[in-house]
Amino acid sequence: MVLRNRWYVAALSTEISDRPLARTIACQPIVLYRDTKGAAIALEDRCAHRQAPLSLGEVVGDHIQCGYHGFTFDGDGRCVRVPSQKQVPPNACIRAYPVIEKQGFVHVWTGDPGREDSDRPYDFPFPDRPELHARYASLRGAFDYRLLIDNLMDLTHLGFTHKNTIGSGGVAEQGKTRTERSDNGVRVIRQMENIEPAPAHVEVTGYSGNVDRWQIIDFSPPCHVELQVGNAKTGTGGVDAAPEDRLIDRRTMHIATPETGTTTHYFWVSTYPADSMTPEQEDVIYERTMEVLDEDVRMIEGQQSRLDPSRPFVDVNEDAGQIHTCNLLARLIAEEQSL
Repeated sequence: MVLRNRWYVAALSTEISDRPLARTIACQPIVLYRDTKGAAIALEDRCAHRQAPLSLGEVVGDHIQCGYHGFTFDGDGRCVRVPSQKQVPPNACIRAYPVIEKQGFVHVWTGDPGREDSDRPYDFPFPDRPELHARYASLRGAFDYRLLIDNLMDLTHLGFTHKNTIGSGGVAEQGKTRTERSDNGVRVIRQMENIEPAPAHVEVTGYSGNVDRWQIIDFSPPCHVELQVGNAKTGTGGVDAAPEDRLIDRRTMHIATPETGTTTHYFWVSTYPADSMTPEQEDVIYERTMEVLDEDVRMIEGQQSRLDPSRPFVDVNEDAGQIHTCNLLARLIAEEQSL
């Protein structure tokens, strides 16, 4: 179940070119491409003629041509050419999806046509700031998008799923957690004092002494989880430490775009102060992060394969963030469906 009348990230900006890209978003098949001016175009991935995928065709100038019989469509979804005849049937048209491209992401409106102004894409301004560097990733997982959100709202799994990368002793055992709710979001704040640094952090910073570590997690519907994560030398102030005492200081965005009921597009961006790491260190932390994301995908895919609706989850105190997030999504979806 998904919120229909919301903007969803369909791709990274770097994924779209003058070659058709097939994506399914909220069970809707979409083809994306760039026109001659570089604008991102999103159309129904279904030719009006015999319903072949347009993503199997090619981009011709500003248009996309079906690879089956050559029917050609413009960026508004109108058929402009039928190779076998001069006249274009008036009903030879397909759906065009509104697109907003910003901050390295291509957002597509898959809700009711004409209602796109009722909502705005999630704003994550940090990639556009010159004092910050940004790195992106695009993945896919065979699981319900809500399981990925669930994973991101409780980071006590770091010491187990990611023990060789960003996990460390004390993340689950010594954390102090506070959960805050609003009408349109959930925040989880976790602070850990005087714990071992994560292996990947030692590899990047060279500092092996104990650290104070923080995780501030913000969920915003329909599927955005923003993280402020970092650590500082123990005793220097934790989340309030001065910049020179911070060893790791990152703001990341995780986006769980639903593909189908059991598959998800996983988009990620991380930002950090431009002068905080050398290019070599940036590469190391990116490579380790990709290992982390892959570990999460494997674990959640395994979880999806074992889900039994007749056996409810067993909840503990650290699950407050997930529970509130699940309840918020369920309420918003129910309200939308009742209109």
